[in-house]
Amino acid sequence: MTETLTTLTGALDGLYRSLANGSDWQETVRHGAEATGADRFNLVTAGNDGTARQFTYPFDPESALEYVTTYLPRDARFPRLIARPSGFVTTEDLMSPEEIANCPVHQEFYRRHPECWNSAIVFGRSEDGLVVVGAHRHRAHPAGWRKDQPSLMIFANHLARITHLRDIVPNGAIARQGALAAFDGLDDAIAIFDVNGLLVHLNPAGRRLIDGRHGLRLVGHRLMAGQPEVTEAITRAVGKTIRVLAGTDLTLPRPVPVPRPNGRVPLFLRFFAAPSHDGRARYGVVKLVDPAEKRVPDIAFLRSATGLSNGEAALAVGIYRGLTVKAFAEEAGLSEQTIRKRLKHVCDKLGVRRQPEIAMRIAALASV
Repeated sequence: MTETLTTLTGALDGLYRSLANGSDWQETVRHGAEATGADRFNLVTAGNDGTARQFTYPFDPESALEYVTTYLPRDARFPRLIARPSGFVTTEDLMSPEEIANCPVHQEFYRRHPECWNSAIVFGRSEDGLVVVGAHRHRAHPAGWRKDQPSLMIFANHLARITHLRDIVPNGAIARQGALAAFDGLDDAIAIFDVNGLLVHLNPAGRRLIDGRHGLRLVGHRLMAGQPEVTEAITRAVGKTIRVLAGTDLTLPRPVPVPRPNGRVPLFLRFFAAPSHDGRARYGVVKLVDPAEKRVPDIAFLRSATGLSNGEAALAVGIYRGLTVKAFAEEAGLSEQTIRKRLKHVCDKLGVRRQPEIAMRIAALASV
């Protein structure tokens, strides 16, 4: 195992221990600095209600508070992040050299904190807003973030899901009760599988969605869908999660959409690695998300985030709701041929090929 991989694996173990034990976020971001070799590492959560929090390592609460209250509203990168698909960016991807030269964050805040000058950011959308992971290096330190992008992406992928689990699981509940009991008390639909990929537990909310009426069923201890290709996608996602549990892979799978009967909006399966009582990731968790119970993205927001026109954004939302091209055409009062042409434009602009991929992109923007 390479030194980089050893460091990253150790940091991920620490990350899961922090979830199991209910450690504060300060301990969590320390593991991020270790994983990425950053001079400063931070986690910013920006809520839909306008609130923002920042946790930073090395510990510096004064500068963290100053950034969130004084400089975050003036940081040109954040509105530009919101308009992009989730993923990895550097400051240079978001701002020109001229903008950096006139940026109050760089010219005022970062001059007093030069260890933040070269920044790489991985961000995603949570159910409550944005989760932004930032790794920073000193102004005198060569940036080199492209080389370290894989490590940062892997750690941020886990951190985003840990953030979500910490939002829904009471603090320290896994250490006190064990993973099964901790998830049983949630309103969220949760299924838990072991290192063999066998489903070993469903919480009450999960049982309500795995009954055949929602496109999912249990065959023995295996989670299956109505379509063979969807079952295959679930199997691949479970397998990838098991590799993370076993330490042979570091990247968790993308959500899997599951079509439901009667053209209803599909379910989405999100995969997590959850810690056992000692903090090591030893349980696979599937969260079953029903988008019908979640908000649909605003058309104006979709336009700014994706570059779609009003009509294209409406079609993308229709697909997210589970409508076929024919059903959407009838609802919109347009010909099926017109909608198929519009569908091609949507696919081109989103960089996807199939309708389920459109639904996944809209699901991400809907904070599923």
